[in-house]
Amino acid sequence: MQRLFFILMMLFASVAIAQTDSSDLVDEDEDSFEWLKGDMNEDQEFGIRLGTNTTTMLGGELDNPRPMFGLNGAVYYRKKVSPKNAFQLDLAVSLRGSNFDNPVGKYNKLVTYYLDLPITWVRSINANNSSHFIAGLQYSHLLNTSIFINPNTVAENEKPKLKPNDVLLVAGTQFYGGFVGFQIVAKYGLLNINNGLISGLNPLFKNKDIHNFVLEINLLF
Repeated sequence: MQRLFFILMMLFASVAIAQTDSSDLVDEDEDSFEWLKGDMNEDQEFGIRLGTNTTTMLGGELDNPRPMFGLNGAVYYRKKVSPKNAFQLDLAVSLRGSNFDNPVGKYNKLVTYYLDLPITWVRSINANNSSHFIAGLQYSHLLNTSIFINPNTVAENEKPKLKPNDVLLVAGTQFYGGFVGFQIVAKYGLLNINNGLISGLNPLFKNKDIHNFVLEINLLF
């Protein structure tokens, strides 16, 4: 958790420095919050994305998966390539995983910490370029994992084995009103991330697939 917050702080500090440098080029008479406007009328845009997510783990390996609430944050860069189209690159960290409706003595929660790199196509869908459809792919690298056996946490040397890399399909929409944008996006893991979990895990290991599923609701600055 400390590593996650450290990375978040570094990302947001980088954007703050970049915005401070760019503000020197802005006319003094312009609104000091002009850089927060996120429509696609600028050739390029830097910003911050902060939000929550609802996640779970699909596939046949894990028993009785249930949604889990997590957090995510990112810095992003968007480059306009035509009047209605742009590409966006994010650098993000996210806390996600899944709850499980299993009885005492069996696993009931699996938490993962990821470094994410989404690359998306952004398509404007209204006249003033303030509403967008987004679609693309996200590369995710696993930073850490924890599993909870109801009602206790498993020791760090017994953390579950998941594959470190994942690729997720991304689709959603976003719109800007005033100075703040709103985004809702769904992500589905295309790769099986099961790497053996834990020997003797109860319910027992079945050698089947595990796929990440994420639904994010974000604010864009």
